[in-house]
Formats: sequence, C-alpha cells, structure tokens
Amino acid sequence: MSVATQSVGDRRISRKLTVNINQHSVNVRPIIKGAIKEAANTLTEAYSNNTIMSWCVRGLEQKKHEEFLYTLFKNMINSSSIQSRDFAIQVEGCKGILTWTNNTNNSSWPRVLSTAKLARLIGWTSALRAVTKVGPSCDKMKRKIMADHPQFITISYVGVLPHEQHKGYGAALVDYVLTKADEAKHPVYVEACDPKSVKFFEQLGFNVQATVYIANLSDLPVALMVRLPSVSGAPERLRIRPGRRDSNNSQ
Repeated sequence: MSVATQSVGDRRISRKLTVNINQHSVNVRPIIKGAIKEAANTLTEAYSNNTIMSWCVRGLEQKKHEEFLYTLFKNMINSSSIQSRDFAIQVEGCKGILTWTNNTNNSSWPRVLSTAKLARLIGWTSALRAVTKVGPSCDKMKRKIMADHPQFITISYVGVLPHEQHKGYGAALVDYVLTKADEAKHPVYVEACDPKSVKFFEQLGFNVQATVYIANLSDLPVALMVRLPSVSGAPERLRIRPGRRDSNNSQ
C-alpha cells in the first residue's frame, strides 16, 4: 500500500455528502451511492505511486494512469458495496477508504476488470503483464498460509488522502474490520507491498507469514500478513449488513 499527492481535480465532489460535522471522534461509515466517485478518487490518490501497479503500467502517461486507477477503484468499491454495505467503508467524508471481503477466493486487482477492459485502459502489454505476473503471484502462497483457516477476512485496499494522514483514519478503518473479525473469530489476511505498510499493519497485530516477489524482482516484494482473532474458538457467522441495490454505478 502507498500514498501519493497527485490530485484528480475535476472528479472531486463535495464531502458534505458523507461527513458528520458534529462528530468529533473518527467516524467510520459505509460508502453511500453518491460518494462512490469520491471514494474512488481517494484511492486513486493513495495508490498513484504504488510500485507494483506502476510497474505494470510503466510508460503510461500520467492522465491515463489516473483514469485506470479511478476506473479500477470505482468498479471495486461498487462491487464491494453491492455484496455488503460493510465491505466498502469510509472515514470522515471519504478522507480514508477501505474495502474488504469474506470471500476466501477474492481476486487480486488485475481480475477486477475484464482483460479486454483492462487492455483498453492500459494497453495489451500492460494488461497481460498484470494478469499473468501480478494476479497469480501471491495466490499459491496465500492458499498455503490460510490452509488451516476455512473462513477468513481479506483486507483488499486501504488508503488515506496524503494531507489527511497521521490522524488515525487508516487505523480506525482497519479496526472496524478487526472488530468484525474478532466477533466472528475470523483471522484477517492482507498483502502489503512497502515497508511503511508492513509497519502499519504490524502495529495493528498483523505478522508477516511470507514474502513473494512479483515476477521474481527483488524490488517488487509483497508481504503476506495475517492477524489472528483475539478470541479463540470455532468460527462463527460474520455479522454484516446486506448490500445495496446495484445501480450500475460502475459503468
């Protein structure tokens, strides 16, 4: 996970849609339909310097890079919130965003969009690089690490606007998921691709179980991290709200 300072200007909308001005504590809430574009913009800024994504689309001009990230995250947020309102959450008016799932077969980002759509956004060379090199890289090791856990939660993406960092927003978003996980006695899995992210998750109780290198490149490591539930026992049903109605917002 990484953060960045680039702005996506004309896609930004007013945060009055989702912020509670009377709430002084960190306010974690589901992403509503009207805030999906803003949420996608936040993740676009947060991941604009992500080393693995940048490696996949190297040579792509900045504007197209931003359009690719925005489209990817807009589709991802929309899909997550349709599955459950709890699977796409925001903090303080989309200053921070997190998506997660209890689907143990959750796909990595190259599979969020069809290969053809991915190719239209970043070109066939980059799309094939993403699908063949990034997509499968962690899958085998993930299955090995989580083999003893038939039910677990995966944190997909978490990002905070650069100028809103160091305010506890990221930790609040992750803590929301960890509370759900502890209630259901589920472990939580996450992949972190830079030292800052690894340290962040370690401070929240995660431990590195393995490190995978994308395309066997030493400068593209991914730490596979797991946080076990605070209460032992057999897994219970995860308490999550139903998803919202599909509004075709990803189109």
